[in-house]
Amino acid sequence: MSCSLRSTRITKSVAFTLDDLLPTDQQLRTIQTHEPVSRAIDIMHQHGFGQLPVIDGLGNFQVAVVTFESILRAVQAFGVPIVSLAVHDVAQNLRTYPRDADLLATLDDIHRENFALIVEGTKLVGIVTTADVATYFRGYAEDLMQIEGIEARLKDAIRALYFGDDIGLDSAIAAVTDRGAEIRKRLPNVIKAYLEKANFAAPSENLDPNALVDAEKRLGLPTAAKSFEDLALDEFINVLFRHPRAPKLSSAKDVSELRGLLQKVRDVRNKLAHFRGELTAEERRIVQFAAEWLERNVPVAPAEAPGILVHVPEDMEREESDSTPRGSYAQLALHLQSQPTVIITVTLTFQDIEDILSAKLPPSAYEHRAWWSNDPTKPQSAAWLEEGWRTTSVNMTERRLSFVRTDVREQAYIKFFAKLNARIARETDFPLRNTSPQGQSWHNLASLDESRPDLAMIAASFARGKRLRIELYLDVGEKEATKKLFDRLKARQTGIERMVGEPLEWERLDERRACRVAVYTKAQVLADAESPTLLEWAAQRATTFYRVFEPELVALNMATIER
Repeated sequence: MSCSLRSTRITKSVAFTLDDLLPTDQQLRTIQTHEPVSRAIDIMHQHGFGQLPVIDGLGNFQVAVVTFESILRAVQAFGVPIVSLAVHDVAQNLRTYPRDADLLATLDDIHRENFALIVEGTKLVGIVTTADVATYFRGYAEDLMQIEGIEARLKDAIRALYFGDDIGLDSAIAAVTDRGAEIRKRLPNVIKAYLEKANFAAPSENLDPNALVDAEKRLGLPTAAKSFEDLALDEFINVLFRHPRAPKLSSAKDVSELRGLLQKVRDVRNKLAHFRGELTAEERRIVQFAAEWLERNVPVAPAEAPGILVHVPEDMEREESDSTPRGSYAQLALHLQSQPTVIITVTLTFQDIEDILSAKLPPSAYEHRAWWSNDPTKPQSAAWLEEGWRTTSVNMTERRLSFVRTDVREQAYIKFFAKLNARIARETDFPLRNTSPQGQSWHNLASLDESRPDLAMIAASFARGKRLRIELYLDVGEKEATKKLFDRLKARQTGIERMVGEPLEWERLDERRACRVAVYTKAQVLADAESPTLLEWAAQRATTFYRVFEPELVALNMATIER
């Protein structure tokens, strides 16, 4: 890897330009400086414009516009009727932008003025409005939801294929995520070749398994350590295709064709995630086709019964809720709230939910699987999560899903980390992963190396001893290399802690492959999930860790450390 982390971030930030939002069929209307203001009002009202560029008698753009607000200000300031004013009396000068201006850097200006003027030299070539921005990013959000739905469908298919076979699923995940697997495979032949070269008698049969295990330990080979929910899209694809009953085309000998399609989806996902520009029409067709094909052809988990009953001791009966759900999805929340404690699973069709709500679901509920995700920042998800339920087994074809009771602690983790995501998202220089919390005690916030997201992570986790931890988690993939990186960082401990502004815990974790640098505060998730003070503490430490450690790791040339 030759490029630095910092250069990758710069490339990422300039992918969207104002030219991407400029309507291709835009017909500019202008007004001359000497014309009456009443004519400007007529043109804007007739065409639904909020502004008119101003030109002189020769057609030269005057780097000025007329808006309803500028007219009102002039009328109030001069104390005269509109008929007494000409365009040059009410025009206002504004900043202009070139076509290739970074969209993300100009959003604040567009929000303030409601538009941006685009010029080439001294010529006005177009206007980008807040409506254009909203339309553009709506399409971008829909693309992301489509990809999120495909990933969710792959996860459901994997759960269905490995239903009741947790050992098989764990084995598949280990095989896919174990970066040392290929070395282990070749190690016996390498040892035999060395023994022969060194004139030692090599065993004719297999090597001693115990000796091989010891050799692997001495090499510090990486092991698979990812949970199912933390797999990347490409890893979900590979886990799916390791199963002998993995889906494929009806006439195909293997999964090559479907793998090729999903790799195209992965490439589209990476393009969106790294802000590499707008999708082409062909890319959108591929994603749409993949979503529809998967919905029809991949396996689904066994359908849940309308109500699965379990025995619950009397002292575990649910207490009555002390609050009444509110909002558009309150009736669904009340329906789930009313379920006896002994019922842990409720299966409903989309029509059932509409009947409960006495209202139609939005079109996106029928179009995007991601609408049903357990994201507490969404009003519909918040409704069922607040009552201690989460969605599972979403079947978009049959328009059916199940709600399953969540553990109270799991719900608290989801709530806190979702709020932490939302708080950190306001920090423009923080590369937030923004993945939905899954109910674990830890949550990854950012990667410091985009090409290998698990190499160096900024993470938050509730640790033993009733503490919340913000950490830099290091895992180069090999124990020796990770410890080497940690030691080089620790050699700069004094300077780093001065920049962070407080002492840090330097945890080398000699018994493990990974290392961490962390800061702790007292916290307990069940008691503090709603604490704004704790949320602010975590957000400030996470952003500080990124600001301090990202350049430190670049300076240490992390990407070229021996692996």
